[in-house]
Amino acid sequence: MALNTRGFFIAMMVLTATAGSVTADLTAEVRRTPSGPRLYVNNRPTAPTMFYVSLWHVPELTEGAQSEIRLAGKNGVSIISFAIWGLPWFKEGESPDFSKHDVDVWVEKALAANPNALLLPRFPTDWPPEWWRKDHSEDEMLFGDGKRNGPASIHSAAWRRDASRQIAILVKHLEEKYGDRIVGYHPCGQTSAEWFFEGMWDGRLASCEGAAREGFRRFLKGKYATVDALRQAWREAGITFEEVVPPSETDRTQSTHNAFRDPAVERKVIDFYEFQNADMAEAVSEMCKAVKEAAPRKLAVAFYGYHFELAGAPRGLQSSGHLGLGRLLKSPYVDILCSPVAYGDRQPGGGGFFMAPVDSVLQSGKLWLVEDDTRTHLSAPDAAPGRCADGRETRGVLARNFSHILTRGAALWWMDLPGQGWFNGEETWQHLGKLKETYQSNLSRFKRFRPEIAVIVDERSCLYTHPSPGVTAPLLDTFRRQWYRIGAPTGIYMLEDLVGGKVPPARMYLFLDTFRLDTNQIAAIKRQVCRKGCTAVWMYAPGIVRGSRLSEQFVSEVTGLKLKSISTGDGSLLLEETHEEFSAEHPHLTPTFAVADDKARVLGRYVQGGEVAVAQKSVGGWNSVYCGTLQLPSRLLRTLARQAGVHIYSDQNDVVAAGNGFVSLHASSDGPKVLRMPHAGRLQEIVSGEAMGPASVFTFEMKRGDTRVFRIIN
Repeated sequence: MALNTRGFFIAMMVLTATAGSVTADLTAEVRRTPSGPRLYVNNRPTAPTMFYVSLWHVPELTEGAQSEIRLAGKNGVSIISFAIWGLPWFKEGESPDFSKHDVDVWVEKALAANPNALLLPRFPTDWPPEWWRKDHSEDEMLFGDGKRNGPASIHSAAWRRDASRQIAILVKHLEEKYGDRIVGYHPCGQTSAEWFFEGMWDGRLASCEGAAREGFRRFLKGKYATVDALRQAWREAGITFEEVVPPSETDRTQSTHNAFRDPAVERKVIDFYEFQNADMAEAVSEMCKAVKEAAPRKLAVAFYGYHFELAGAPRGLQSSGHLGLGRLLKSPYVDILCSPVAYGDRQPGGGGFFMAPVDSVLQSGKLWLVEDDTRTHLSAPDAAPGRCADGRETRGVLARNFSHILTRGAALWWMDLPGQGWFNGEETWQHLGKLKETYQSNLSRFKRFRPEIAVIVDERSCLYTHPSPGVTAPLLDTFRRQWYRIGAPTGIYMLEDLVGGKVPPARMYLFLDTFRLDTNQIAAIKRQVCRKGCTAVWMYAPGIVRGSRLSEQFVSEVTGLKLKSISTGDGSLLLEETHEEFSAEHPHLTPTFAVADDKARVLGRYVQGGEVAVAQKSVGGWNSVYCGTLQLPSRLLRTLARQAGVHIYSDQNDVVAAGNGFVSLHASSDGPKVLRMPHAGRLQEIVSGEAMGPASVFTFEMKRGDTRVFRIIN
């Protein structure tokens, strides 16, 4: 297309964010490289650091947001994301008239603040106008309580078709008018625009509408192929595909085997939750497909994969819709997946966790993007969670979150969620500008992330857990507070990638929710993990489900330790060597296992009853550690890691990140800190430029919430 005056002027300028000229045929893509996925803008490698701000209609808020955009651009951050509040929705055959919508208003506000900006707009997709809802009453979400006060059903073929058409119309309009300024598009849906089922946090059961019923039938035909296979799996002699209906609310809210669902008698419910999650992933893929078909040389971005963060859902992680990440990673239409920084333990001194198995996303060739919506000291005093009290804490938290993405080559946008000035400060942006420049100037040095500790999670196993957060919340959500503080970097992967040989060799493997394992998976785990000198830490009930059977004996077979079921024992541990107590924050589980193996070394006992809860055993040259509770303390994990040969950078329960030639330390407490490097060398602090060394041990004073990020100079 021909450049307008503004576009022509910009095309003559060098854009800091891309180190290249902007033209009407601007391209943005994520490419696979030997060091991992990388963002390229106009064929140039580009640091994937961005800024999101809400551009509301209220003049004073817009003015502040525009000030933030100007400061971001001044300090080298010129990729701007913002929300288009409401997807314009045109009737079929109607000529699209964008003068009746505010789409261009938000774009122009962003460009008025920084004419050099590149834009990444996000927009909702699942709230059609009233006229559409009247014409498609059966395509709205229907909940278990019989109410339809939600968005369009993600299972609806009509919604997918029409939403895809509206996306294409919007993207075409923006490409024709602002294509020289836009790097990509971010379609959103469901709760808080993040693609987990509406009503999930209220415990409401979704997918009761006719579109869900029809979708479930199609899913079952694809899975079982024949009615005989369906009848055998469900143990229902007379069932046909045409007679299938979603399971009742009673069936969906209980399990027959306490902490787990028994696949022999609950296969229908398990299948239904598999369908729900698979269909959500498919819906996300279809929305991204609409983007890519309308703008094939631009990015498609989506929220998804919150395996850890949604573990506290009232009806269990299975009810979230976010257990289809493995499917979505195979989609050719998705370039970037993202989530906010975890909302628990994000305060100064906290972990700043990922919500997802981030390293499986990166292994798949897609970028993982962290939405850093830190409540800075410039936010309102009652902003939550994890608000920073002053500039020092703000810089420390932002650097901690940045170090997580820098060391593994991921992406990030800083976010002023309400557009109220959270980032409207020169000093803050000078700090962020230095962080961004560090990423940009070191891109050529990056190497594939190869941590010595691998954390393994499994999507399908969570379909077999009790429909509550009783198991998943302590194990997947809260437990992060411990393994993030081992003192060494950890990779976070999906089981299917470990089985497929895609996880880099590690020294210690931490298996979290691997409750369902088939014989092929077990054999692959033995090949990949059970190597001489390696340590496998098995949490609670690995492999308790195999095929259509649920057996406690399977857990002993997987771990190589003799176990027994006990009626006592809860989440409180007494550590054997130190006699310290540790609470894993869960009550008695059914089943609960104790180690009954004379060849195993006792590491911890249940406070209640005194049976062995944690033990270690050498099995053919590798070490197997079984834990009957849903968490272990960081100090014991650190001991096990050190025994496995993992290099421990810090043993003070601080948060460490290391990779790509960088190492960082975020202080969980005040006082002198000791950082131990694998080899002697020099370090350079990336913000201050201070050089240290040569040495292998570095000592410095830190306050809680401080972060030191160092470039390693060999």
